[in-house]
Amino acid sequence: MNLLEIFFARKRLWQHRQEINTLRTELDKLQQQNDSMREGMRRCVTCEYRIDVKQRQDDSIGASAQHAPAPLDHQQ
Repeated sequence: MNLLEIFFARKRLWQHRQEINTLRTELDKLQQQNDSMREGMRRCVTCEYRIDVKQRQDDSIGASAQHAPAPLDHQQ
């Protein structure tokens, strides 16, 4: 192997390291975005679940109020 071949091999190695560093940075960024989106979806699902439960409770209270006898007026 002559000096020129060694130089080009080192240059390719340096380029590969640069590319790996760039890809690692991009991977870290994408993983952070993914984690953020997952957390957002958890909150969204939890929020939707709470809204649904609250709506069912409100509907249940409304339905039971329709079937309950009217209060008697004792102010005569």
